[in-house]
Amino acid sequence: MKNFNLIWIFLVAINMFGQSPNDCTNAILVCGNTSFGLEPDGVGFDEFSLSGNERPPCYSFNLNTIWLRFVIEESGELTFDLIPESNQADYDFAIYGPNVSCDNLGSAIRCSSTNPQNAGVPVNTGLNLTETDHFEGPGEDGNGYLQFIDAVAGEEYIILIDRPHGSGGFSMEMTGSAVLPEQPFAHDVEDVVTCEMDEIVDGSTLFDFDPLIPEIMQGQSNMTVTFHETLNDANIGINPIISPYMNTSNPMTIYYRIENNNSGCVDINDFEILVEAPFEVTLAEDLFVCENTSEPVILETQSGFAYYEWSTGEEGANLNSIEITAGGEYWVNVTDSQGCKVKATTIVNSSEAATITDVSVEDFRGRDNTVTVTVEGNGEYQYLLDDLLPYRDENFFIDVDRGYHKVKVRDKKGCGIAEIEVLVLDYPKFFTPNGDGVNDYWQIEGIWEFPGSKIIIFDRYGRILTGIRLDSSGWDGTNDNGVPVPSNDYWFAITMEDGREVRGHFTLKR
Repeated sequence: MKNFNLIWIFLVAINMFGQSPNDCTNAILVCGNTSFGLEPDGVGFDEFSLSGNERPPCYSFNLNTIWLRFVIEESGELTFDLIPESNQADYDFAIYGPNVSCDNLGSAIRCSSTNPQNAGVPVNTGLNLTETDHFEGPGEDGNGYLQFIDAVAGEEYIILIDRPHGSGGFSMEMTGSAVLPEQPFAHDVEDVVTCEMDEIVDGSTLFDFDPLIPEIMQGQSNMTVTFHETLNDANIGINPIISPYMNTSNPMTIYYRIENNNSGCVDINDFEILVEAPFEVTLAEDLFVCENTSEPVILETQSGFAYYEWSTGEEGANLNSIEITAGGEYWVNVTDSQGCKVKATTIVNSSEAATITDVSVEDFRGRDNTVTVTVEGNGEYQYLLDDLLPYRDENFFIDVDRGYHKVKVRDKKGCGIAEIEVLVLDYPKFFTPNGDGVNDYWQIEGIWEFPGSKIIIFDRYGRILTGIRLDSSGWDGTNDNGVPVPSNDYWFAITMEDGREVRGHFTLKR
């Protein structure tokens, strides 16, 4: 028969449900003449706070407790070996009965709390056929074993086990002639592997466990089989799975429980469910698209399957490729001739030409004129001024000459170039009105872009010589009477349309 070695795993988590073998009312029914393993962890309700229960005479039993229940089916000597996993652990026990209830236990009929280290005896404890004492301990008193119980069919005994020292679980072997109820057997079943046929391909699908029940029972009668998501639920017998069942992880362990409807004896086993991909499809992982162009990129997966469904909404029997013009996450569900579906996903990177949103110019500063460009876009960009220097990552330029300039912004991935014309206002430091066609006029290039601005020229004494019309070629070096003024330094004052005022001086050379 199958043993109970799985049970100890769930004892820590079990408390969250309010059902714990730390409490007498949830004592574990021991079935069959077989061994099982447990590990106590903490204590539950204090049964000895009830008036009908007397605390065991050999020990207080209040550290790490477990309650078990023996139901005698055939009369005989009730004996057992309680075997700690660690030779440093100390296990004590007390037995109540026969036929008592958890709220009226009365006095213990057996109690052992010998400390094996102090007594110099092995750590095993229990009942056997050779001992004659019913009580021993604590400390060095006793050898760990007490006299057997001459059990009669129909009787029920409750045993309280506690671990006051050490750590680790224990196993218990039933060794006497008294027969406990026969334990059912949860026969092994194969793992359930299926493919996904759902509309949404996400690693989850429906499983039907009902066809497994005959294989689990294999002719055992008067049994109930239930399926559970956790070992905890299976041990307690709560939250059974209802078929068909949608798995919550992939792969996933399912626990099943077979219970004898007469005795309440239980056996537990498990199998794995797996949603597998019976074939493989892929999408390219290195695609790149320029979002500002109309030229599409082909996104393709393997051909030869029965049907294709794309994240774009496109679908068809032969549609193993689509055209895309934007970056992002794309997926395709591919169905084979058996109806199995597999999903492939990829990320398509993208870029786009920059959109120039602002140009900030600081001018009338001579060699300190600057131009700063602000752009929007999802790409990485480089900047160029007047095709004079290589593209650069910085979006600003210094030492910019007066006049008109062309700023270019290009996408590093090659998705286009944005251009804009920039005007930097500044004044010439000199001019030579000698009629040779070179520097014959003094003018602020581009000032005509600011209608309403005014320019006045005056000499060192502050006398106004003339004003300059914005739409003219500039000052030709004569006064208002048309008489040429001599070579000298002259001053100007500019009142801009936007409220700025600029003053300075320049040289007239003849």
